Amino acid sequence: MCENLKSPVYIYRRYDIEYLRIIAVLLLIPFHSAMVFFSYESFYVKSPKSHFLFDYFVFLLSPWHMPLLFVIAGMSSFYALKKRTWQQYISERTKRLLIPFLFAMLFIVPPQPYFAYLRNHPDSNVLDFAKQYFLQIQGDFSGYTGLFTPAHMWFVFYLYVYSLISLPLLLKIKQNAESIGSFFSMQYILFLYPIVIGLAEQLPSLGSKNPFYYFTYFIIGFTIASHHDIEEIIKEKKFHILILGIITMTIYLVLVEKSFTFEKYSYEDVLFYILRKFNVWFWLLFILGYGKKFFYFPIQTLPYAIEMSYPFYILHQTVIIILAYHIVSWNMNLWIIFFALVSLSFFVTFVIYHFLIRKYRILRFLFGIKNSKDFGVLQNE
Repeated sequence: MCENLKSPVYIYRRYDIEYLRIIAVLLLIPFHSAMVFFSYESFYVKSPKSHFLFDYFVFLLSPWHMPLLFVIAGMSSFYALKKRTWQQYISERTKRLLIPFLFAMLFIVPPQPYFAYLRNHPDSNVLDFAKQYFLQIQGDFSGYTGLFTPAHMWFVFYLYVYSLISLPLLLKIKQNAESIGSFFSMQYILFLYPIVIGLAEQLPSLGSKNPFYYFTYFIIGFTIASHHDIEEIIKEKKFHILILGIITMTIYLVLVEKSFTFEKYSYEDVLFYILRKFNVWFWLLFILGYGKKFFYFPIQTLPYAIEMSYPFYILHQTVIIILAYHIVSWNMNLWIIFFALVSLSFFVTFVIYHFLIRKYRILRFLFGIKNSKDFGVLQNE
């Protein structure tokens, strides 16, 4: 066991939150690699070939994956505020979120829309791209056509905004954790939360990333962590939640595979929408419940993986797009191309982190990593 894990600080670490964050970030490599082969949506680089298994993989992960990261971020914020004043919390959020976001927007993200731009403008150069990218900000901000985009860093930006605007509410929840926990510990209240999520998603959106929708996950994550009884109910009912998750996901995939379409706001459309929101919620509760049951212990490599996860998130998609641009044209079996993309993306991202980012203080700062001397401090967002 490494020395860091023997520190008294680590006794109180929520290992399950750390493990779930690391797993969720690592899953982004196969997920965004699969997006290159996904049949139903554009991406920065697209393969001319696809397979229905890629579609199923994306459909399985996409409903709950980003909500899970926001729930984890909300839970982590609760523990961060337990040991910081609100002023320290804002300062820490700025260093860990805003600075990496601004750095990534200038130096990490642009290669992604650049390769999308090359697809539509094969005879252009970097200067042509830069002029339209930085001076003609428009579109849906996806960047799939080469226009300005926050790309995957939208998550970091949203999280920073949430951390600031919700601070009075977070402090209120923390102050009244006992009464709020008792309220939410009633099972029917906890399981009706998808109604709140669904209503939030009907509010105005920014492109495909509705800030109100994801904000609800951030707040519920904070609320879940605020009272022991809420997590105990989730842990106690985890098997029943799993069954409900499997049932709702099966119905969802069958309807998608059969290409069922419903008239907007018809009762079938409303029921399908409700089904999807409950499906997301069941998977989130299942992951939290089983995470708390099984991920309660440290391993020797955990401190390294914890530190790596954030820069890994910042880097991964750009690495995937650069590699995919060159790999998808290989005249090889589709699965060989996919596994080569996944393996190389893991390897290149890891090498950049291990040999560059973690070794230089300026890069650690720009990628939101704490100084080595501070690493024993609880890092739950």
